[in-house]
Amino acid sequence: MDRNNSDSQLDKEALPAEEALPAEEAQRAEKILRVLDRRAPIDSLGALISALSPQEQNVPFERTAISLDTNVFLRIYKEVDVIDYLGQHPAPIILPGQAIQEFWNNQLSVVQTVSKSLGDKFSALKAEINKTGEAVGDYVQNIQVLVDGLFGEYGHILDPAAQTGVRTLLSALEGKAVVSYAPRLIFHDIAVHRKMTKTPPGFKDDGDGDFFVWVDLLTGLLRAKDSGSIFDKIVLVNKDVKPDWSRGGAAHPILVAEVKALLGIPFEIWSVERLKSEIGGANAKAG
Repeated sequence: MDRNNSDSQLDKEALPAEEALPAEEAQRAEKILRVLDRRAPIDSLGALISALSPQEQNVPFERTAISLDTNVFLRIYKEVDVIDYLGQHPAPIILPGQAIQEFWNNQLSVVQTVSKSLGDKFSALKAEINKTGEAVGDYVQNIQVLVDGLFGEYGHILDPAAQTGVRTLLSALEGKAVVSYAPRLIFHDIAVHRKMTKTPPGFKDDGDGDFFVWVDLLTGLLRAKDSGSIFDKIVLVNKDVKPDWSRGGAAHPILVAEVKALLGIPFEIWSVERLKSEIGGANAKAG
């Protein structure tokens, strides 16, 4: 698709009739394309300065849109308070369609195929470690710390009830969340160019999955705004600590600048722990 000769990438004549987008979807995709391929300016310098000297954004939690990435579904399925709150959060909940697809392909398959096997093996390992007593001194303590850390970090995939728990979580979100998809073919070329120029997110990965999580998220935010939803900030709850998403808890400045250019609001990346803390505060205020 030639982006040099026309300012509109989505003229219906440029697509076969059966692939032409509805007018509203075409307008949203065009807005996103203008930002992502830099036909619309972004304040990357201002975002970089802010990332180096972060300041708390004074936006009420109830006016903060929330998006959940693939890797958090299995982190919150046991958090009853979190699930209950997300179902009635005043601002939009955005689930990128790509994240749902990747959950099925990656996260859920881990639960189904290796959870019981790994759980049995690590339980046996812990039992053997406990039998050694002090026979090998500090080595036992070091191994115990590592095994306990593994269970703390990845215990969610060792839990046979995880699949049922996640089903409960997703059912609670079904009536609340906006599940969004961006048109894939239209964004294919820009995905290629962004990976070549190491533009976040996803330049650390082989495929374009992270890029389409991002584009799906932006699409969902525009859909929510066009439908009249009110929100003054967007946070992505994401356990991915690679620098093509965030560094030291600060979202990549380019992502921040793109959201600012598209919607005029701040963008942050939160940990699951930060989300739980904010929800705890909101519940305490409501009580």
